Amino acid sequence: MAAHFKKNAPADASYPAELSAKEICELAQQGDDLACRVVEREAYYLGLGVANLINLFVPDVIVLGGSIMKSSGLFLDGIRKVIRQGCRFVPFEHTELALASLGEDANLIGAACVWHHRFGARARRVR
Repeated sequence: MAAHFKKNAPADASYPAELSAKEICELAQQGDDLACRVVEREAYYLGLGVANLINLFVPDVIVLGGSIMKSSGLFLDGIRKVIRQGCRFVPFEHTELALASLGEDANLIGAACVWHHRFGARARRVR
């Protein structure tokens, strides 16, 4: 997202040299035209990915997480639009899009759970 923004920013623009996805989302919320186009593009590609998952697996729920989803209001409508267009032969209406509730530590919590299930039981048996 940041690379696309940087590539498409006019040479005479007064943007900082390096912008994060968070900063691009903040600019989009302020109505910056380039940031809005970049966010729209990102929502399109996220929507394609989610539509592919729905077409393949028809899941009950897809949980979206990561720092970019802190600005989910910028993305969800675009994602849902692409899903409607890309899921014509499966009941996509039954797949709920949910936002992850574990926040920034989701990866760490998931890794700890895997370790616990994989090695925690073995450690208890060895004693």
